[in-house]
Amino acid sequence: MTIEAGRARGSAALAGVLLHGRGGTPEEMIALADRLGLDGCRWVAPAAAAGSWYPHRFMEPLEANEPFLSRAIDECHRAVDEASEHGRIPSARIVVVGFSQGACLAAEYALRHPGRCGAFVMFTGGLIGPPGTPWRLAPPATTLGGLPVLLTGSDADEWVPEARVRETARALTALGADVRCHIYAGRAHIVSDEEICEARELIGRVATTNPVI
Repeated sequence: MTIEAGRARGSAALAGVLLHGRGGTPEEMIALADRLGLDGCRWVAPAAAAGSWYPHRFMEPLEANEPFLSRAIDECHRAVDEASEHGRIPSARIVVVGFSQGACLAAEYALRHPGRCGAFVMFTGGLIGPPGTPWRLAPPATTLGGLPVLLTGSDADEWVPEARVRETARALTALGADVRCHIYAGRAHIVSDEEICEARELIGRVATTNPVI
């Protein structure tokens, strides 16, 4: 199931895909999009089967979460295609926003489909795999080409360690992304108002620097 919100199909200048966390819902992500308050944006929010994109913790070996992870990536890709209205909205004006498990899925999607989106917002997430995983882009891509990424975390989050958030920031930067990483002190496993403000600014910058032709 996928739900939509924001501008009607055919009238949006900007599009976004919303990826919920483990046990979350598309409706919760639509509510998060409402907090962003972005006029002119069409939002697409897919639902994970049984509320989870993949079964195990995101720092387990990739094989432990297959084939569910690859299926989730395919679902995300379909959502991106739907958000773009099958090409009417260019890739540079599509943003993927994920929270927790959804943020981890967004990070993996960025590696497997480089160039498909104009920005990523990863609220409390990280790249998938055990520490030291040699994260690479799907060929033939060799760089993320300055892709804007907002990556957030907390020094008190029990689900996504601060160390993995920082490791993700380093890895994405090394792959050519323009990463803004913010670790919040004592912040619970939520999306704070400060994070919403940062995301709104980033997405607004994407819309400004990638005008509709």
